[in-house]
Amino acid sequence: MTGVDMVPRALARAGRKAAAAGVTPRFVEGDVTRLQESGIGGGYTLLLDFGCFHTLPRDRRYAYVESTTQAAAPGATLLLYGFTRPPRLAPMYAGVSTDEVRDRFGGRGWELLSAEPMSADALAVAGQPLGDRFEAWRYRMRRNHQSPRT
Repeated sequence: MTGVDMVPRALARAGRKAAAAGVTPRFVEGDVTRLQESGIGGGYTLLLDFGCFHTLPRDRRYAYVESTTQAAAPGATLLLYGFTRPPRLAPMYAGVSTDEVRDRFGGRGWELLSAEPMSADALAVAGQPLGDRFEAWRYRMRRNHQSPRT
């Protein structure tokens, strides 16, 4: 299954789960480096990235930071989860480091509040622990009330 195939299937599955839970979120398929083109808008106070940023090619990461910054309200929280080194099963992923998170996001008005390794027990796919195959971290950032000018 390619990444192109995964998105519609994931959205369909999320839609079924939302319906079963009796909620009606708006699901959007688009490019995370160009959120505004997908009609995302701004003013969000909580942003969650569970494994997207670390998969982007390094030359697309500034566009991601700019796009998420435009979507975030001043004072917003961004929770970012990512692998620090590429997993053996997916060597095409570039991984992410604490220094990179601090440098890329700090330059756009984000403060890194915490950076913590995740335990192997916290990582699971379909209920199966991933063990030590991955080195994952979670980052918590806050957007400053006054971001730098573009």
